[in-house]
Parts: sequence; C-alpha cells; structure tokens
Amino acid sequence: MVGTRRGAAAEQGRAITEYVGVILLVAAILGAVVLAVPGDIAGSLRSAVCRALADSGLTEAECEDGVSTQADPEEEIDYSPDYCVRDGRKETYGYSLELGIFSLGQEYSYAREDLSDGSVIITFVPKTEAGVATGVGYDFGDDNGVSTGANIEGGFSAKIAPGSTFVFDSEAEFEEFEDEVNNAIIEEQQRMMNPEGEMGKALAELLGLYERPEVIDPHIRTATLETERYLSGSLGAWSTDPDKKPGQDAGGINLNIGAEGSVSISEKMDLSRWYLEEGNDQVSKTYTYTATGDLGATYLGAHAGGELGWSGATRIMRNEDGSLANIRYMTTVEGEFSYGADVSVGQGNSRDARNYDENGGGVEAGKKERRRIVQMVQMDFDTPEEQEIGEAMLESRGLVPPANVLNSMANPFMDDSTGGEINRLPGLNAAPWDRHFYNKGRAWQYSTGIDGEAVELSAKLKLGLQFGVSGGWAMQEQHTSDAQILDAPSNGERRFVEYPPCISEEEG
Repeated sequence: MVGTRRGAAAEQGRAITEYVGVILLVAAILGAVVLAVPGDIAGSLRSAVCRALADSGLTEAECEDGVSTQADPEEEIDYSPDYCVRDGRKETYGYSLELGIFSLGQEYSYAREDLSDGSVIITFVPKTEAGVATGVGYDFGDDNGVSTGANIEGGFSAKIAPGSTFVFDSEAEFEEFEDEVNNAIIEEQQRMMNPEGEMGKALAELLGLYERPEVIDPHIRTATLETERYLSGSLGAWSTDPDKKPGQDAGGINLNIGAEGSVSISEKMDLSRWYLEEGNDQVSKTYTYTATGDLGATYLGAHAGGELGWSGATRIMRNEDGSLANIRYMTTVEGEFSYGADVSVGQGNSRDARNYDENGGGVEAGKKERRRIVQMVQMDFDTPEEQEIGEAMLESRGLVPPANVLNSMANPFMDDSTGGEINRLPGLNAAPWDRHFYNKGRAWQYSTGIDGEAVELSAKLKLGLQFGVSGGWAMQEQHTSDAQILDAPSNGERRFVEYPPCISEEEG
C-alpha cells in the first residue's frame, strides 16, 4: 500500500515537472515568435499553440482567435469577376427644350456589352430630364468688328430613367432572341414617346385589329433617379459686321474665339430588380457619386477640349427574403479629349464663347477620344455567419468600402501586383469584414479605350423669354486593353495578376 502511494507521488512529481517544462518551452517558442515573426503570422501561431495546449488538457485558458491566412482549403472559390467589359458599344440620341430658366429633355440610349465570361448584355434606357439654370453675362462691346464678352451659369437638374437590361450567356443565345429584344425596345420607346398612341394600340389589340410583336421580358428592370449641380463659365470674342450701327443686329456666320470651363457634381440612385435566379428575385440599390471638370477652347469655328471625371459607387444586393447577397464597390476614372467644329448662324449681339446666338441656331460636330479605368471590389455573403459580417459592415461603414481596399479604390490606376493594403493579410485587430474580403472577396480592374462621334443641332429664339430646342446623336465604342484580377490568398498576400479573358481581341 505504501509502495503504491510512493509510486503515485513519484508519477505526480514527474507530471508536474513535465508540465513546467512544457510551459517553459511554450514560453520560449512564443518569445521567439514575437521577436522573429511578423505580427500577423505571430498571432496565428500563438493562437494555434494555445489551442493545442487546451486540446491536450495541459491548460484551460481561453485562446484568442487567430487570423486565418486563407480560406478553407476544401472550399473552392471562384475569384473571376462577374462583370468585366471586354467590348462595348453605346448609341445615344435625344432632344431638349428650353423655356426661360427651365429645361426639359428626353434621351434614349442603347448599349451592348460583351463580358469576359462570354455573356452579352443589352441595356435600353429612356431618360427624362428637367432642370433649372440661371446665369449672368457681360458684353465688353465692339472694337473694329470684334465683340468680346464673358458668361457664367449655374444650375440644377434631375433625371428619371426606367432601364431594361437583357442578359444572355453567349453570343449564340443573344442571336436567338435578338429580334424579340429589338421588338421589346421598340415597344418601350413608343410607350415613352407616344403614350396616346399606346392607348390606341391597346384598344386595337382588344378588338383584334392589332397583334403585338413577340417580345422577351427584361432580366433586370432598373429605376434611376439622378440629380446634378453644375457651374460653367466662358470668355470669348466673335466677329461682327462693322457696317452695322451700335445696337443693330449683326447677321451672318459668326466665328468664335474663346475658352470655357465647367464643374459638375451628380448623385444617382438605381433601384433594380433582378430575375436571373429562378425562385429568387433579387433587389439591388446602387448609390453613385460623380464629379467632372473640363476646360476647352474655340478658335475660328474649331474647338478642342479635355475633361476628367471620377465616380464612386456602392451596390447592395439582397435576396428575395431580404438577406444580404453581395456588396459591390466601383470606382471609375475617366479622361476625354475632344475636337471638332461648330458654326452658329443667326442674329444677336450677346453671345458666349462657344454657344449659339439669342436668335438663331447652329451645328456642332466632332470626335471624342476617351480613356477609362475601372476597379471593382465584390464581397459575397453565402452563409448566415457571413451575412452577419456584411450587415455589421454596413452598419459600421455605411457605403464606404472596407479599410483594406479603400486606398486602392480611391486611386485605381492599375495597382502593382503587391505592396498595397489590398494585397496584405489583415492584422489581428482588423475588422471581420477585412478578413472576409481577404479570404473570399473579389477585385478586378481594367483599362479601356473609348472612341466616339457626336452631332448636335440647335435653334434658339428670344421672345421675352429664352426659348430653344436642340437634338443630338452620339456613338461610342470601347475596347479593353489591360485587365487584372486579385488572385487567391497565398503565403499571407494576394497578388494582382493579368486576366486575358477581359482583353478585347481588337486590343490584345
């Protein structure tokens, strides 16, 4: 009996000794980790050692959660983009009316986009615009047949647009339904332009005298409300008829010389309903903020100018049951250079540097060259736990992207493969959404060249109040020349890598 107790005591003594030895060893390891290993990885190692001790029964201490360096290796994640435009074409046409300080316009746009995954997207947007503008000008008078003056104008406008989007998995599928898509667009356009005629067609259809063409329902319906505030100014000189007396109208063709500039800020909210998933009609809200500025010059009827714009957007997508599906952040930087000719014909003594006479009209035509860089970041929330992370992020940050992608999106000029916060593993104190993006988030960016042509016709008449009408057409094509995606996590970093599927065959 005594021998048994002595043996038990000896065993207990050895266990205590071994326990102390393990604790000292662990302390030494953790000390070396703190000194020699970067903080993010050190935190993961400390957490792993703590959990190993707890699992072995050597300690009952609570362990801090470490930072996962990558997603579950058994979970296959597709990091390719949902929406990377390889080629695109857009046509826009419309008109506007001016009455005093008020304006009203209608614009229609038809766009086709070919994406990196082979899908084809067709979008038709009829847009109605109403606005108010006012300004002041000063005429410096005539000197040897040349009149000079300055003008400054500011205003506010609002636009409403019900858009229809059709999504096809391939070119072949689009060609199969192309006629139905075109018929649907024509029906929508006629409904907007001629509502009375639409009522007559409905009556004729009821009486069996009219049969509507076969159409396809849009896969996405979007309602857009956009507001814009702008300020513009010009300074110019133009030719006058020296044989006319002061105050007498000078007729003929007026060749202007001058400079102009403007700044505008717009806010837009899109509400879209998506019918792409059977049994799950999703709804998205997109908030967009845009700022643009331009500077140009006119000389003897020819003009040239440049424009630079930046826009940021946040799209929140929810499933039919209201749960969070994904959040996409978008940044676009765009620059434009345009050149062409404009000629004004009419009468009047008060003109700005490039616009038309009080009584008269004009024609403006030219070519535009544009460059666009787009960066998108998308976070998908596939489980209730991930959806909780997304909801917490919206509550904490609102429409602002996660901290580890913010710098990249604020300056989206094609990031280096490594070196930015978007590439690095978040630290121990990082927010859970930062870690979620690092593990599963997608980011892509592409640079696109845009060529376009535009023609605008206008006429103005001053009858107590300014009255004017203008109409125009524009076409632009875009082809992507460079594209990158953020690759999967590896060794504590994520790299931007080239993404050939998004590069246009015309540019590649």
